[in-house]
Amino acid sequence: MDATDDAVFSDWARQQPPDVTGDPVWGLDCFRQSAFLITLARTDAARIARDAARTGVASQLLTSSTSIAANVAEGYGRPTTPDRIRFFSYALGSVRESLMWYEAAAGAIPEAHRLDRMARLVRIRRMLFGLLKRMRSITGRPCDRW
Repeated sequence: MDATDDAVFSDWARQQPPDVTGDPVWGLDCFRQSAFLITLARTDAARIARDAARTGVASQLLTSSTSIAANVAEGYGRPTTPDRIRFFSYALGSVRESLMWYEAAAGAIPEAHRLDRMARLVRIRRMLFGLLKRMRSITGRPCDRW
């Protein structure tokens, strides 16, 4: 990702309604990035679905990419650390699933877009790793695999 990508993200973030940006979950970069990814995935899914053989790929991509932000938001609102860990772990699983659907989309969207989305997903995955590591240290139960 380059400065142009950051500008696109910044423009998108400025256009979000106060009801969204006023929520405390907006303070999590992984939430903002995953919410932005929904916008990108929606456009990508429409392109992918033009190929009748890839309609399922488009649908699965949109479902998995949307699930990331949804699970981060759900986890953020949970009252206990184990609950938060569970939903952030679901989000991590959705990141990995989305990566695979973008891999399946090769040739259906411009390669630069596909690689950008995958780089964004890797960035979100790193953020979720950090959140989960901190939360697991709170509970005293480190995770042996991610």
